[in-house]
Amino acid sequence: MPLTLMNNAKTTMSKGWQPQVLAYLSLVVLISGDSFFAEDYIRANPVWSIWLVLALASVTGSSYFLLRADWFRVIRQIPIELALLLALMIGSSPWSAYADETISGFLIQIGVTVIALFFAAVFSWRELLKIFANAIRIIIFGSFAVELFTSTFKGILPKLIVGVDPAIQDAFTQSGHLFDGGRIQGLLGNANLVAAWALIGVITFAIEIGVTKSRKTLSIASLVASLVMILVSKSAGIIFASIAVLLAAAVSLLAEGKDRDTRHRYYRIAWSLAGVAMFFVLVFRRAVFDLLGKSPDMTHRSEIWRRVLSLISQRPLEGWGFTGVWVPGVKPYEGLVVINGESYYQAHNAYLDMWLQLGAVGLVLFIVLLTRTFVKTWRLGVHHTNVLYLWPLLVLITQLVRGVTESRLLVQSSMMMLILFAVKSHDPEELLEPNKHTTKRDRLERLGRRPITRLLRR
Repeated sequence: MPLTLMNNAKTTMSKGWQPQVLAYLSLVVLISGDSFFAEDYIRANPVWSIWLVLALASVTGSSYFLLRADWFRVIRQIPIELALLLALMIGSSPWSAYADETISGFLIQIGVTVIALFFAAVFSWRELLKIFANAIRIIIFGSFAVELFTSTFKGILPKLIVGVDPAIQDAFTQSGHLFDGGRIQGLLGNANLVAAWALIGVITFAIEIGVTKSRKTLSIASLVASLVMILVSKSAGIIFASIAVLLAAAVSLLAEGKDRDTRHRYYRIAWSLAGVAMFFVLVFRRAVFDLLGKSPDMTHRSEIWRRVLSLISQRPLEGWGFTGVWVPGVKPYEGLVVINGESYYQAHNAYLDMWLQLGAVGLVLFIVLLTRTFVKTWRLGVHHTNVLYLWPLLVLITQLVRGVTESRLLVQSSMMMLILFAVKSHDPEELLEPNKHTTKRDRLERLGRRPITRLLRR
């Protein structure tokens, strides 16, 4: 295939159907892995066996298509801090308190990295947007379908799932709150996971509306469904992430096309507003969380963080060894956090969890990786006139804010997206779509003035 064709970012895939199928399979593996790795880690059941087979197929296929693509360029684009962080993950095994789990956790992380590099090498930003949009649509509409089913048949559901694995029983019996005002668990069986994907969906579908020239009915319906899902999932962390995304989007649009001094003045104002908002949330957290229907410690998180910090203080420099998620039955995590009879297997803070597992060095590398990726995606989003390039920036901000209350950033789909953005944000300019003479702000204003009926007809 000619290089010019490979470099041309088009809406229609130009690489055959196999990489597309593999991309969707990989997302199924990673997103379902988010759910499987949630609190209970590995259970001995057929579902896990199927998942492992699909995961191996995904990594093998990703390796194949990565080697067929411009793999050398992509490898060179891996940030040094990411390479060092991966090396430290396996390098922590000699002093790890659970060496076997560190090795298995590293192997999983390598698989996630290979999938991320496959996405970065084979697909353009526009193609990535389309792939993620379709995957998120399945999550959102599938979640509403599950909740509708469980809500309708809640009275007889326990009789239908007798003998089914306990994890599947829990997923069904805890859902079914579509009509009673309870939290929606959705297709993933976890309200926080569904809420996070709903916010990423809002970002993805909004940008899809802006860049797609074909009929926008499905994109608008998906956007509305994602907004509703955020409301019914009732995740306080995602509410804060939504505010951060709105602020970042507004500042990036205002800063586009302005001189350096003006841009930096906008940035200072935005950071000041964010700092003041954080201060007031901290001082008046009881009133804020009461308004959100949450406890002031966000469901025992302050207690979890206190116990995690106590464990960190025992090994502040080297950490306890990488594992990604806490493994039940393994010390020091087993019994570390038990609240009201429920065991917790994550620090509920990605930054504390990284410090806990890989020590101060790992935390510094992680923060450098996040900072550099944020800067690269910010420059890409602000300096390019296509609204498409706001997508990685706003999704990354979602993950960064989410990392304050969840440790998902260290594993599965969130880590895959972090690696994808960290690598692909270094793509040379010739692989990007051409800049236009008008700014994103001007085109969005014109789009906003069009009647909704006209948008639906397009």
